[in-house]
Amino acid sequence: MSAFASHPARKLRRSFFQGLAVIGPLGVTAFVLVWLFREADGILGEYLYPAIGRSIPGLGILVLCALLVLTGWLAQKAVGARLVSRWDDFLRRVPVARRIYSGSSRIVRTVLGEERFAFREVVLFEYPGPGLLSVGFISGPASSSAEERFGEPSVTVYLPTAPNPMSGYLVQLPRSRLQKLDVTPEEAFTYVISAGAVSVDQAADVLARAD
Repeated sequence: MSAFASHPARKLRRSFFQGLAVIGPLGVTAFVLVWLFREADGILGEYLYPAIGRSIPGLGILVLCALLVLTGWLAQKAVGARLVSRWDDFLRRVPVARRIYSGSSRIVRTVLGEERFAFREVVLFEYPGPGLLSVGFISGPASSSAEERFGEPSVTVYLPTAPNPMSGYLVQLPRSRLQKLDVTPEEAFTYVISAGAVSVDQAADVLARAD
């Protein structure tokens, strides 16, 4: 009787976890998208909706996008370019603001500008010690002092921590010590977020061969 009763229980438990595997990622994705939508909509909506007397979801995002397009268009014109240049020079001379502005400007231009290449390459390298391998992302060139010390072309590698890839470590290494992995950054981040539960196939194969 117990064996008979356990069979439906196992099927029920299996169905439950299969349902969770399907609904769970959808729920997390929906939660993140809704959160991003609300945050972006609230940037201007916080001031826009009280002025018009009603809340129109999405209007804040549309106005924000229109403002960004208009700002970008003006920045390409002669007068707008001069204004942007003067504003840039002014902020870079303010003692406290210049550090924040210069850093954020550099990050935005690197990530969104023509010079972007951060986190485009996924690499495998020996860290934090001999015989230990980690998966990281090339985030930019290494410092000139690091290249002088290594005596060869070097880069800065971002090593994310699991399961939160937003925190991690920066390591400067010669390119010769890195092995490029033929995986997308999304696949590598999934590997990190899952703490290795969702493996990156090529990384797993390389790690196996290194044993």
